[in-house]
Amino acid sequence: MRRPLLLATTLLTQAALLPAAALAQPAPAALEAAAVRVRTGQHAGHGRVVLHLGQVPPHALRKTEDGFELRLRGQYRFDLSGIRPLTELAAIEPRADGTDTLLLLRGHAAQAEAGAFGGMLYVDLRAAPVGLEAAQRKLLDDAVRLGLMKPNQAQAMFRAARSGGVEQPAAAPAATPLPAPPPAQALAPASPSPLPPASAPADDLAGLREAVIAKLAVLNGLRPADTLPAAPSRPESQAVPQPATPPPAPAPVPAVAVALPACPASFSLAGWRGEGAFADRLPALRAALARSDQGAAEVAALAEFYAGHQLSREALAVLEVASGEWPAGALKERLERVRDVARLLLGRPVPPASPLLAEAGDCAREDLPLWRALAAAVSGDAATLARLAPRARAALREIPQDLRLGFVQRLADAVENDPATLRILLGAVRAATGLTPEQAAARNWQYARLARQEGNRADEQQYLEQALRGGGRSLPEIFARARLAALNLGRPGAEGRRAEAQINDLLRSYRHDALGEEAAIAYATRLLDQGALGAALAVADGASQASARPGMESRGARLAATALRRLLADPAPEGPPLPPADERLGLFWQYEGYATPGERGDDIRLAAIQLLLRQGLAEAARDLGQQVTPATARTPQAILLLARAEGEAAQGDPRRALALLASLPADEAGRRIAATALARLERLEEAAAQLDGLREVADLSRRAELLFQARAWRAAGAAYGALLREPALPAAARADATARLASAATLAQGRAEVPAELLAPEGASAAMLRLNASAPPSGSGINGVREAIERSRQIEALLPPATQDKGI
Repeated sequence: MRRPLLLATTLLTQAALLPAAALAQPAPAALEAAAVRVRTGQHAGHGRVVLHLGQVPPHALRKTEDGFELRLRGQYRFDLSGIRPLTELAAIEPRADGTDTLLLLRGHAAQAEAGAFGGMLYVDLRAAPVGLEAAQRKLLDDAVRLGLMKPNQAQAMFRAARSGGVEQPAAAPAATPLPAPPPAQALAPASPSPLPPASAPADDLAGLREAVIAKLAVLNGLRPADTLPAAPSRPESQAVPQPATPPPAPAPVPAVAVALPACPASFSLAGWRGEGAFADRLPALRAALARSDQGAAEVAALAEFYAGHQLSREALAVLEVASGEWPAGALKERLERVRDVARLLLGRPVPPASPLLAEAGDCAREDLPLWRALAAAVSGDAATLARLAPRARAALREIPQDLRLGFVQRLADAVENDPATLRILLGAVRAATGLTPEQAAARNWQYARLARQEGNRADEQQYLEQALRGGGRSLPEIFARARLAALNLGRPGAEGRRAEAQINDLLRSYRHDALGEEAAIAYATRLLDQGALGAALAVADGASQASARPGMESRGARLAATALRRLLADPAPEGPPLPPADERLGLFWQYEGYATPGERGDDIRLAAIQLLLRQGLAEAARDLGQQVTPATARTPQAILLLARAEGEAAQGDPRRALALLASLPADEAGRRIAATALARLERLEEAAAQLDGLREVADLSRRAELLFQARAWRAAGAAYGALLREPALPAAARADATARLASAATLAQGRAEVPAELLAPEGASAAMLRLNASAPPSGSGINGVREAIERSRQIEALLPPATQDKGI
C-alpha cells in the first residue's frame, strides 16, 4: 500500500493540514460553543478520525471526488491541533453549510465507515486493495530489478498471466536457464524506481529473492518446490548462493543470492550535541544562523544540536521555518535526516523515502535495522519490531548515550506482552553510566515493565521504587508512581484508599494522555478482578480515549471487550456473582461498541444473543445476529442461535430457521428449535415429532400441548399420560395436564387408554377419567349419538369454569 503523496514528508503534511485548520471557523451561532476536539490514529489496516462531541448529533457520511464528507446536524467548530498524519488521510477541512457542519476528509481512502460510542463519533478510513493485475506487474518488475529475469521474459509472463495461459518468451528457449548475473548487475535497479527496502540488508535480500521466486512460481502455475532445490543449512550471518535449477516451465527463473558487504552509517550522531556546555553552545549556533540569514548548513547544525539534546520539537520548529529554502544534494539529505530523527524521537512517522530508510547501493548499512525498527515502533508493527530487535540493539552501540536512551525508550514503549523483545532492547542501555535522575528513572521504569510482563511482582516493585528515588516529576517517575498505586489498590485500610485516590486523581488529570491510559488500565483491571464489571467498563471506556500510542490498538478498548465477555458469559461457580440479566443487557447495549467489528468481536455478540433469547427478547437477538460475520455464522454454535432467533422472533422467518438447521446433525437443541419453527408454520404434528424421545419435563409438556392443539386426541392423551407420570411436574401443571388428559380421552374415537394410577384420586379430573374409562364403546346409529351427547353433558358438568372458557 503506497502512502499518499501529501504524506511523503512531514512538511508537506503540515502544509496540507494547516489550510484545513485555518478554515475551521465556526458559524456565528456556534461562536460561544467549545471547540470539538479531533483526534486521528493509525491502526492496522485503517486510519481513524475521532470527534469528541459529548453528545453525538444526527450525521451522515458520503463519498466525494477527493475523499469523504461527514455532515453533522448543527454548527460546530473544531480543535485540529491534536491530529496526526494518516496513511489514508491528506487533510481535514471543516466547513459550514447552512445549519449543518461539514467535515471534509480528503485523501485516497476507498472505503469509510462511521460509528459512535461514549459521546464520540469516529470514521474509519481504508485504502483500496491492490488490484491483481497491478500486483502481478509489480512482482515481475521486482524480478527484473533483482536480476532474476530479463525484461522480455517478464513481458511475456505478464501477457500470459493476463490471458490465462503461459506464453513462451522469444529470447530464451524453455530448456535453457538464464545465466546468473554478476553481483553488481544483480543489485543494479533496472528502472529509476528502486525495490522496497528489505528489513535486513544481507540476509533479507536473499529472503526477498526467494520470496519473489516463490511468487513467480505461483504465477507460472508451479509449486514453489518446483523452482528451487532444498537449501543447505547455514548460519544466519551468511548468504550462500543457491544452485540454479531451471524449472520445467517456459520461463525459467533461477535463484541468485548475493551477500553484500557490511558498511557503517554514512553519517554520525556523535557530534550533534557539540562540545562545551549547553548554555554556551546554543547562543553561538543561534548567532551563526542569524548571520547566515537562514543558511541551510546553519539550520542543520542548530537542528542537530536540539535533536542531540532530545529537544525534538525545537528541532522541528527550526526546520519548519527554513523549509521553503532547502537546497538539493547532500545538504538537503542532512536536513531531512535530522528532521526524521526528531520525528522518530517524538513517536511520529517518517516518509518511506526518508534517507534514514534508504539502502546503500553496494553495501549493507549497519544502522538500517535501527531506523526501520523505530519506524515499526511508531506505526505499531510489533512483528517487524520483534524481528529487527537484535540488529537494532547492535546498531545502538554506535549511538551517543543520551540519544541511545531516547531511542530505546521509544522502542520499548511500543513492546507489549513480548518480554523477550523488551529484554533484547533494554540490553542496549543496561551498562549505561553517568545517568541523570530522569534517565535513571526512565530505565528503571522500563525494567519494571519487563518484570511485569515476566510475572515477577517483587522485581517490578523494586524497580518502581528505584525509579522514584530521584524525587523529580519526570514522566517516567509519574508512570512509576501510578503503577505503584495500582499495585497497592488491593491493600486493606488507609493504604488501599490512598492508592485509589491517587489513581482517580491521575484519571482526572491525564484523561487523554498516556499516563491517564496507564492509570485507567490499572484501575479497571482491579475492578475487573473484583467482579465490578459495570465500573470496570466505565473506567476502560475512559482509557480507550487516550491517544498515547498511535497505530496501536487501545488497551482500554481491549479491556472493555474483556469485561463484556465476562459480563455476558455464564457465571463461574467459584467466581463473583454477575449482575441480574436485565442489568447485564443494559451494560452491553451501553458499551456494545467495544465488541470489535469482525470475527474478533463475534464471541461477544453470540453471548449477548444467547442472553437475549433466555430473556425472551428474540426480536433483539435476531437484529444482533445480523451483525455476526459470515465466517462465524457458519459455525455450529452460531447456527443454533441464529436459527432459534429466527424461529422465535415475531418478525423472524421459520423457514430460514429450518434451512439453517438442515446443515447440522440432529441433536436435542436443534430438535427443540425445529419444533418451534414447525409450530409457527402450523405443522403441529411434525413439530411434536421433533420432541419424540426427549425426557425433560418441558419437552414432554410441549409435545403433549402440540398434539392437543393438532386435535390428535389419542396421541395427546398418551402424551399427557406420560407427562403425569413425572414426579417433578409442579402441582399447577399437574392439574392442567390431568384436565387435558380427560378431555383428550373423552374426545378420542373409542375408549382412550388411561393409566390406572390416575383414576384413584378425588376431583373433577379424575372423575372425568373414570367416567370415560367406565363408558361402553360408542354404538352406531341414533343410539350412539344419544350416548355421546349424554356423556358430553356429564363431562361438561364436571369441567371447572376456567376450563369451559378455554373451550376444552
